[in-house]
Amino acid sequence: MDKPNLSVSFQVTPQAFSSRCYVKNPHPCYRPPKEDVKPPRIIDAMRKAARENAPSQHPLWRIAPRYHAMTHELLGNERAMNLHRARAVDAILECLAAHVNIVTGKVYMSLAQISDACGLTTYNAAGKPCYSRASRAINEHLEAIGAVLCERIWDDTTASYIPNIIWVTELFFVLIGYEYGKYLSAQQQQLSWENQKLRDAGEGPITLTEARRRAKTEHIRRAFDYRTKKLARSKQRRQARKLE
Repeated sequence: MDKPNLSVSFQVTPQAFSSRCYVKNPHPCYRPPKEDVKPPRIIDAMRKAARENAPSQHPLWRIAPRYHAMTHELLGNERAMNLHRARAVDAILECLAAHVNIVTGKVYMSLAQISDACGLTTYNAAGKPCYSRASRAINEHLEAIGAVLCERIWDDTTASYIPNIIWVTELFFVLIGYEYGKYLSAQQQQLSWENQKLRDAGEGPITLTEARRRAKTEHIRRAFDYRTKKLARSKQRRQARKLE
């Protein structure tokens, strides 16, 4: 008499994996906020490089020194980047490539916008957004090795920092696999074009340093204007509730 087969065969399905996954979106990817807008050719090429070259697998991660984002102290050797963090890094790098200003190297996106565009934002039970997954990928990896620089400016009015100013560096182009020399050529060409517009308006030409200074000043001005208006709206709502 044949013995009954007591073994139970089973197949692990993608649903089984997803049920054990500790992140909300295990496959983040960058999606442009405006799909119908055609970017300049260099931006399109940089984004394509970031999308196709798997920046999170670059050897630079294993050899580059790492520094703490706030204290700037040298950090020890980094353990291997886990799969979910690597996917977040890849999505964010494509996003940065899509929104960097060619002249200044400033990324025209806030952390919240980057997180939303890459599908990294999560929400608590009250519907409040959390951007920690994107923040950790930027601060603990991209900023730590110097691929981006984040300027943090304190606002005494709200006792908090305004949205970081994010600048890309030469290492950013190394990671995404885009030739830095091509970027520099495009940068000079774009600066010449902008200086021509300034001359036509009766102004003098500017340098790259001055262009970056103006970009930083405008970023700060916009941030403080937004916060001033937000505080004014909050004050009006409080006064309205008192009158009810």
